[in-house]
Order: sequence, then structure tokens, then C-alpha cells
Amino acid sequence: ASRIFAVTFTNKAAGEMKGRVGRLLGRDPGGLWIGTFHALSARMLRREAEALGFTRGFTIYDQDDQVALIKRLLDQRGHSTKHFTPRAVQAVISSAKNRMISPDELARQSSWDRLSQVAADVYGALGPALQSANAMDFDDLLLHPLRLFREYPERLGAWRERFSFLLVDEFQDTNVAQYQLIRQLGGHGNVCAVGDDDQSIYGWRGANVGNMRDFQRDFD
Repeated sequence: ASRIFAVTFTNKAAGEMKGRVGRLLGRDPGGLWIGTFHALSARMLRREAEALGFTRGFTIYDQDDQVALIKRLLDQRGHSTKHFTPRAVQAVISSAKNRMISPDELARQSSWDRLSQVAADVYGALGPALQSANAMDFDDLLLHPLRLFREYPERLGAWRERFSFLLVDEFQDTNVAQYQLIRQLGGHGNVCAVGDDDQSIYGWRGANVGNMRDFQRDFD
């Protein structure tokens, strides 16, 4: 059981999975890798933080923390927080991160949209600001493991060996970054994904039903 990475989308679903596994094992499933994408990614990052320029005690910013930081960056960069509210800018940045779109790409794709232009400018300053605060936002919890795997292939190899099997529930709700995490960790091919494209309800949070089609291609 310690070699299984069992991941789902919501805290409620993760709690249900843990409860069922606990009943099957007849013991507390604590220590096993069962949880949401964000929780398991954070757990991984606690072990790998130094390689990415953080300490293991890094802070995870919630939405209020993110909005406060974005407001400060808007002010620093001379943007009106009346015309471009910090929450609106945060939403655009979060959407871009979930689709793995860089600040430069966001600026290029939305040259006609002033809000997206402002968000791209703030987005470019956000990463260094978070790093200097030894903090990650919620979306970074998915992106930083991918950066780790890209920059340190040996760490990808170690984590891929650590988990012999990946089990993915509510697969229709995964976004681009979550699917890439599964592709990287599941490079050995031992991946079971459960999903129903008719039940996808998180498109507004970046869920990409196309991942179900891509799964059949990438894990033939």
C-alpha cells in the first residue's frame, strides 16, 4: 500500500477514499499517499523544497494571502486597483497557471484585453515575490513539482520508482497541470483513472475533459 499514489479532486472525496481504505485495512490509513492533488503535491514539495529555492517550512498562501500580495504588486507597478481589482487579477493568473500558460504567453494571447495585460504584468512579478517570502500559492503546489521534474530528472526517476501504481479518481475534473503530474509520475504506465466526462463540472476552475481523450493516447 505504501507504493500506491491515490489521488482525487476534492477534500470530501479524499476523505471518503481514506475511510474506505481504513475499513479494508482494519487500521488508520495515515502515512499512505491518499489525498487531493494539492495535498499530495504539498507533501512531496516538503521533501524537495530546497532544490527549488525554498525551505521545507514554506508557507502556503490561501486566496486572501494571494489577493493581498497581488494588491501590493498592483500598487508597486502603478496599476489602478479600482479598475483592476486584486481578486479579478488573481482569478486571471490562477486560470493561466492551471492551464500552464506563462506570463509572456498570457500577454501575447490577450493583447486586446487590458485586464489580462495587467494580470500578465503582475504574474511576472508574482513568482519572485512568493519566492522571497518563502511561500507558494495554491496553484504553485501543482506547478512546482513539474518544475522539479523538469530541472532534476533524477528526482522524477526517484518519485516514479517510489510509486509503483497511480490511482486517479474523478479524472474528468483534472486540469492541464494535474494531468501533466500524472503523466510524469505515471511514466511506467501503471495508472488507473476513473472518470465520467458527463460529470465534469469544474470547467470554470480549469478542468479539461480533453484529458480523458489524451489519457487513451498517452497510456495506450
